[in-house]
Amino acid sequence: MFDPKTKYNDGIPANSTMTPEGALESLLHAPEVNLEDLGDETPDAWPVPQDLATLEVPLPPWEKDILPQVLEDLAESLAGQHLVEPTSPAMAMLAAVSAVLGYRKVVVVPEPDNPSWEEVPVLWVALVGPPGSGKTPIIRGATRPLWSIEKLLDQENRREKEEYDAALQRWQEAKRGERGEKPKPPTPHRLVVSDITPEKLAAILEANPAVLVHVDELKGLFQSWRREDRAAGRSFFMSAYHGTPSVIDRVIRGTTYLEKPQVAILGGIQPGPWHQVVRGGLGKGEDADGLLQRFTPVVLDPLPPVKEPPPVPEDLLWGYEEVVMRLWGEEVPQKVGPSPEAYHLWREWRFETLQEQRNPELPEAWRGYISKRMGLTARIAGILSVLWGEGGIISKRTMARAIYLVKGILEPHARRAWRVGQVGDISPALRLAKKLREGGVERFTRRDVYRNEWGGISSSEEAGQAIRLLEKARWVVYDPATRSYWVNPRIREGRGG
Repeated sequence: MFDPKTKYNDGIPANSTMTPEGALESLLHAPEVNLEDLGDETPDAWPVPQDLATLEVPLPPWEKDILPQVLEDLAESLAGQHLVEPTSPAMAMLAAVSAVLGYRKVVVVPEPDNPSWEEVPVLWVALVGPPGSGKTPIIRGATRPLWSIEKLLDQENRREKEEYDAALQRWQEAKRGERGEKPKPPTPHRLVVSDITPEKLAAILEANPAVLVHVDELKGLFQSWRREDRAAGRSFFMSAYHGTPSVIDRVIRGTTYLEKPQVAILGGIQPGPWHQVVRGGLGKGEDADGLLQRFTPVVLDPLPPVKEPPPVPEDLLWGYEEVVMRLWGEEVPQKVGPSPEAYHLWREWRFETLQEQRNPELPEAWRGYISKRMGLTARIAGILSVLWGEGGIISKRTMARAIYLVKGILEPHARRAWRVGQVGDISPALRLAKKLREGGVERFTRRDVYRNEWGGISSSEEAGQAIRLLEKARWVVYDPATRSYWVNPRIREGRGG
């Protein structure tokens, strides 16, 4: 059970089950194997191959007591049905709730000594996972209450449209001198949208404080931002993340001024397209403008399959919908700020963040991600405070929840997604390992791998990446005399994973 009273160490409670990165480092810096020591001895003379699962640092488990019981139970149930950790459905629900709180014009004031600093509550959450990992059904479960609200808004829009049509007809039928002012068409009320063009979003945000951009596949959104003629779109979304004024120029309707647009984003994306986006964000070009760092990526690591995954109880879905509908219809605090005890914890967290942000040994792009840490913490703390019913005051306990969620859970996901401190994609190594374990290969070269397309590997770069990982794991040993690799015969003993 997560205990927010525990003093966090580097953001991770002492009783956390998180696997440290030291295991990975010890593997990557293992001493070289001397071929002369092996000679023509039996396989027992070879080193024991490492389990390939150790090449990638496991992601931390979800901790209980971060969310209220209703949301936590649904997150665990959705995770059980789709065989993933509860982190992805939990963050998907927080993204959905963030749009509702943005619509209700909630703002977070994280520092009482700096009242000019306000954070809007909207979140950008990207579920990063392979096909079949459950991204779409998880998003569908998280957004279900918002679609119920959208249905109510649609009914209201239809009623207003009918009233407008009737008023317009009466105006047209009246004599010219008796008509008065011409009725103005109503502006539709919306909460959930799938159209990602800034022109369409601007038109919707003229009449709505905030919306949730809900897309099953984020690839199209990222691609639209990379087009040269969509530079204004990137700028608009940056403004909509922070709730700052934005001006949209449209050919037909002219210029639209939005005082405080807010856009929450929830969608899924496969690892391949995601890493293409990351490469742009890590570079020095136009894509390295900080837009990517505003996303909170959650990596879906599929768990072992089961024949009959447990269904999601209907009462959990209705319980979650009841919570969201209450946020939509009942009174919510307009400003949320920390208690004195929570603010003390915040200042400690801010100091730690500044130290890490100014660490020259960290990649520049990752320091850019760290620079958004305090804003993300404030948003999550505000959302959690409203969900826990704290009446506009972020308690010390909820501030600790938010800090742990950001540091202990979300940042390991971001490191995996960004490949910061990670060995990268290990799937080529896994495929090559399967080929070698099947037998028939005692020695090979890199060229053998990609020319024969072992494990579907078709490029020299991918082959080199796979071989380097297998060499670190003691599955193969490099022979500089022949510039080839010997296969460790012990991989066929059932060891090594």
